[in-house]
Amino acid sequence: MWYDVADRLDTGECSLHLLDFRGCGRSDRPREGHDLESYASDLRLALAAIDAPVTLVGHSMGGKLAQYVAAEQPANLERLILVAPGSAQPARVSARHRELTLETYGYRERIERFQRSAMQREVGEAVMERIVDDALVASFEHWIGWYDRGRVSDFSDRLARIAVPVLAIAGSNDPLAPASRVKREVTSAIEGGLFVQLRDAGHNLPIEAPDDIAEAVRRFAS
Repeated sequence: MWYDVADRLDTGECSLHLLDFRGCGRSDRPREGHDLESYASDLRLALAAIDAPVTLVGHSMGGKLAQYVAAEQPANLERLILVAPGSAQPARVSARHRELTLETYGYRERIERFQRSAMQREVGEAVMERIVDDALVASFEHWIGWYDRGRVSDFSDRLARIAVPVLAIAGSNDPLAPASRVKREVTSAIEGGLFVQLRDAGHNLPIEAPDDIAEAVRRFAS
C-alpha cells in the first residue's frame, strides 16, 4: 500500500521503515495474537528499534493502531500522520458483513472488487495487482482475527494522552472511514489535531493520491 508514497520521498532526507504486521507481507504467521494489543506490540518493537525521532504514518488498520500506541507516548515518537484511519471507537459489525469478509478471503476477483469499491480514483492495473497479491498472502488468522478482535476494540478514553502533533487525512468519498467520522472521532478527540480532506478520493489514499500523501508527509514531518 505504501510503495507509491515511498517512491516519492527522498531517502537522502529521511529513513523509511515499512512494517508488515504479523500475518501480513513477509512477517511471521503465528496462529495466535491477532488482536489490537498483539499488533500494538509489533508496532512498539518496530518503534523501539529505531534510534531516531519518528514520524509515524498509519493507514486504515495501521491508523487505528498508531493512535493506540501513540497514547502510550513512546520516547522517540515525534509526529503522527493518520491516513483514512480507523477510529478508537469500535467499528460497527453485522453477521452478513462478517460472512462477506470470510467469502472474500483467498479470492482474487472478490478482493479486487472490494478494493475498487472502497476507492474513488482509478489506479493502474499494476498497482491494483500488487495490492491484491498482498492481500492474498495474508494469513486467515490475520484476516478474521482483526475483524473479530481488532476493529471492535474501543480505546477512545486513551486519545487525550496523545501528546505529539497529529495530522489526519481523509478522502471525501471514503465509504470505510468517512471524512465526517475521521474529523469527529479522531481529530476532534485529540487536542490540537489537524484535519485535511482530499476531494474525490476514497479509502486507499496511499495509492489513489500518492503525490498528495507524500507531500503531506514531507511538510508535516519537517
